[in-house]
Amino acid sequence: MLIIAVACLYVAGYIANEALFAELEHHRGAHWVFLPAGFRMLSVLLLRAQGAIGIFLGSLIVVWHLGESDLAGHIAEPLISASAPLITYYLALRFGLSIDLKNLSAKILILLSLGFASMNALLQSIWYAAQGVADSFIDSFVVMFVGDVLGTLIVIYVIRACLHIADARLKRSKDQTNSD
Repeated sequence: MLIIAVACLYVAGYIANEALFAELEHHRGAHWVFLPAGFRMLSVLLLRAQGAIGIFLGSLIVVWHLGESDLAGHIAEPLISASAPLITYYLALRFGLSIDLKNLSAKILILLSLGFASMNALLQSIWYAAQGVADSFIDSFVVMFVGDVLGTLIVIYVIRACLHIADARLKRSKDQTNSD
């Protein structure tokens, strides 16, 4: 069930990204702002392999719906979207990230965002350059890196703001209950 939820969230993130930032697409698959990158990172941090499988399925739906790839692209692009954050997560564990995320500070979250964006941009840019989708590996990498970082930060801070608002409402509700 979590895998399906992640897939749906990924597709919803893609649809939202298209609605908000369609004009910021550099080439197919490379956006100056890419919200699904934030869902990729959070899904893998929280659910590990299940999150990656959900990302694969969601990305598969997106690529299939767009219909701009050949059969190899229909498999490779979702595979990269799912494996890049998983690889980064396992590297982060080797460099001290605790599996329970108890040492996840703002600084580590920013470093993870940069790591996730770097790995995805690298693997996707290699694929797009090999397929002739991107004119320049460097341009493609830079756009995807920036887009993934911005998308991740937007998602993280929107979630953080929602949690802050929910916490404030809960506190207000408790205060009203205690004063009655």
